[in-house]
Amino acid sequence: MTDPGPRVLHVNDCARVAHNLVTAARSRGYRWRHLPPAAVRPSGPTPSGIGRVRWLPYVLRRRAELTRAQVAHVHYATSVPLVTAGSMPRRPYFLHLHGTDIREQWSAPATRDLVRRAVDGAMGVYYTNLDTAENATAARADAEFMPAFVDVANLPAWRPGTRAAPTVVFASRWGPEKGAERMIDVAGALRAAVPAVRLVGLDWGPLAAQARAAGVELVGPLPHDGYLELLAGADLVVGQATGLLGVSELEALAIGAPLAMPGTPWRYPDGAAPPVVAGSPAEVAEQARGVLADPVAAAVRLGGRDWARANFVAERYVDELQRRYAAAV
Repeated sequence: MTDPGPRVLHVNDCARVAHNLVTAARSRGYRWRHLPPAAVRPSGPTPSGIGRVRWLPYVLRRRAELTRAQVAHVHYATSVPLVTAGSMPRRPYFLHLHGTDIREQWSAPATRDLVRRAVDGAMGVYYTNLDTAENATAARADAEFMPAFVDVANLPAWRPGTRAAPTVVFASRWGPEKGAERMIDVAGALRAAVPAVRLVGLDWGPLAAQARAAGVELVGPLPHDGYLELLAGADLVVGQATGLLGVSELEALAIGAPLAMPGTPWRYPDGAAPPVVAGSPAEVAEQARGVLADPVAAAVRLGGRDWARANFVAERYVDELQRRYAAAV
């Protein structure tokens, strides 16, 4: 029988990292619980005066959950004071850095001290974005990379070649932070290289109108399962043009679709480069011509499905976390 180990509370979440870790741990019989964002604190800015009354149920809930737990794992640095306040029982905690907290707030005058105290007080620190590695390890020399995850059990089956025209889906919102201008250049190059192609994307982001003008058919807001179905119906998925794989790109790979990433992908700490089509917009379009001619063969050649499912699932990490939680307790 699996040793259930210590009682662990994951607090807050980003990109469903906590959700996936807790789900995987509970399937092993570990005693992990999750306090999701909506239960951690009310939405909106911190109130003052009488407005703070609405915080009381959240404070009581956090205190009750921490009382039950032996160790906490906090997601996002500015959430740490919510579990270390004087009214809370003291518990050792681990910290997950999820992006803006270590990318910007770590050095911003208004939040610098808060983030640094959160990092310094943690039993262990993890970061989820490759572009934050330098900041994370500067803040904490022993900070470790742990990626965002895909929930393999809930992914739909890939359905290549099921539409009248070869279909390319752009996975990201049309914003500058996602490299939208380069993504739009890819759309134009694809249209020129494969005139019959159907280009589909999200009606989301400040440059969405420019994407539509480039020939991308935009779809409105979708629930997460609807979005996954959109990816599953693509012969090729185009990811963000930042060199980074977000959850959307990982989901596309894990579903089985070939993935294109305009630019140069970041390498992972083990030196691995993502198994994707990459390069300039013109180079991506030229390679896409071959992918769209036989998406299944291209997917097999690239090997993205097996790579994503081997490296970006929570099950890979929970046993080591369990050992560290036990040591901390």
